[in-house]
Amino acid sequence: MLFRRERGVKGRDTGKRRRHVNVAVWIVMSIIVAAAVSVGACAVFLPDRPPALLGASGEITEAKVSTQQYNGSQTVTLIPSISNSRALLGNSNGTVTADYSSGGLASGRACMRVNDRAVIALNTAIPLYRDLHVEDRGQDVRALNNELNRLGYLSDPDSDRYSWNTQQGWKQLMVDNGSDSDGTLQLADILWIPEQSISVGDWQGTAGANVTQGTQIGEIPGALVKLSIKNATPSDQDRIITVYGQSTTLPAGQTAIDNADYLKQVSATEEYQSQTKETLAAGISATLALPQAINALRVPAGAVYGINGNKGCIMTPDGTSHTVSIVGSSLGVSLVQLGSDDAASITSVAVGSKIAGATCS
Repeated sequence: MLFRRERGVKGRDTGKRRRHVNVAVWIVMSIIVAAAVSVGACAVFLPDRPPALLGASGEITEAKVSTQQYNGSQTVTLIPSISNSRALLGNSNGTVTADYSSGGLASGRACMRVNDRAVIALNTAIPLYRDLHVEDRGQDVRALNNELNRLGYLSDPDSDRYSWNTQQGWKQLMVDNGSDSDGTLQLADILWIPEQSISVGDWQGTAGANVTQGTQIGEIPGALVKLSIKNATPSDQDRIITVYGQSTTLPAGQTAIDNADYLKQVSATEEYQSQTKETLAAGISATLALPQAINALRVPAGAVYGINGNKGCIMTPDGTSHTVSIVGSSLGVSLVQLGSDDAASITSVAVGSKIAGATCS
């Protein structure tokens, strides 16, 4: 009985301790919850105060700049414009006994022989259309006199009269090409060509062929008449353009080359002649560069304001505005050329709010 009684007393003590522990746990949890609520309320209702390390830094209103030599070299794509092909009409009747057309036709040289008589390719200012004799007059005679003179034969330059000199010059030209002549120009002895030398396609004057006056004997392929820069913006400076090793000046404000002599040089290169119609239509590569390198200023792109075309302004930290030409750009940097000021004299430029609202004139 005593044991059972002691056991009962111990059980009651243990139960009391358990109740005390449970109460303590609930009190601690209540304190934690209250603290969390207080922290949350502070986070909601108290104003933010960023740590000193995360505070806003001062605004940047100027940036250092540098100078560099700039030649403006860039690769561009040129789109060729090509004239239509032209038919060559013969003046001779008979059988072709020799063909000299390989390598093209040149004024003053035989292009073939018909019935064993030389047919001379001839470039005159206007096409010859009749037989010519001594004392004949006309613009066709003037054109003949001028071409004989250019070729180095006796004639009366700029004269519209078929003179004794003209007769002797033509006679000698025929002899030099292997045919006799009494000095009368017979239309059947010539093939008019539109330039001093030409390439010819679809040539019908092959040995053994029969030719007829007034029918097509060949075709002149279309000539290169213009090279236009694709997606170009005109420059206010002259540039040097180079195509297949041939260079010329691209004048300021222009985006195309139509200089006939230069285009002939380009079209005569092996690189150009190896192109197909398809590759020409897609464009050919060229380079553009300034005639001489300039001293350019490297500035942040955002430092240039009031931009109009390739013109704009920059401002030095003292508030002085300088007019500039934008000559290039890359990766957030603009290359500018000063109008009259020395680029080396500017070491920094204004940026940001310092140029906000600034005007450029």
